[in-house]
Amino acid sequence: MHATINENIDDLVIATRILVNEQIIDGFGHISVRNSNRPECYFMTRDNLAGTDSQDYIIELDPDSNPCDPNGPSPSLERFIHGEIYRARPDVNAVIHTHSPALIPFGVSKTPLQALYHLCGFLAAGAPVFDIQHQHGMTNMLIQSSELGRSLALSLGNSAVVLMRGHGATIVGSSVKEAVFRVIYVTINAQLQPIAMQLGEPKFLELEEAVKADELHHAVLNRSWDYWKSRL
Repeated sequence: MHATINENIDDLVIATRILVNEQIIDGFGHISVRNSNRPECYFMTRDNLAGTDSQDYIIELDPDSNPCDPNGPSPSLERFIHGEIYRARPDVNAVIHTHSPALIPFGVSKTPLQALYHLCGFLAAGAPVFDIQHQHGMTNMLIQSSELGRSLALSLGNSAVVLMRGHGATIVGSSVKEAVFRVIYVTINAQLQPIAMQLGEPKFLELEEAVKADELHHAVLNRSWDYWKSRL
């Protein structure tokens, strides 16, 4: 059963509040959800305040990441992260971009981010690093065009997470709840991995273990979602 537009928007607003509360996003960073009625389009919020459900708080964007209402509020400068991932990945229904401090060191070093514990089984597909400089030279590091968004989506590939050198990370999911689950737990994994490495050579999840753990967590997303909602 497909979600309705109202459900899309409700999940988007709640997710924004959760991610602010869990310190995953602040004045920067953003989340989007695909429009279930028009899957080529998607919704974002105007900002991360998430304090209102007024009509101009939600922005719908078309396949080229242009606002469907040209007279509405201005969209995020980096909306192309979302639009080009939706274009490249029909399995993705939610996208989160974060500047979480714990993730940034893995985007600028040679140490790969790996699944340290079962809640990050989705890292079995890897966490590739997107270095904007490789193809686009000197930039302000932001994804402000479709061309840059396509490069990011290409780096993401079939993974759930792409690290962005000197910038942050982008995380995707088949639903808002899954994307929120992934971004919160990948941040915790990034906090734990340096500790484990200082203690010695950590044993990361084997591929089969990671895949099985990820399959299990698809069935229990409401449990963590309800917990994070209760903390608001």
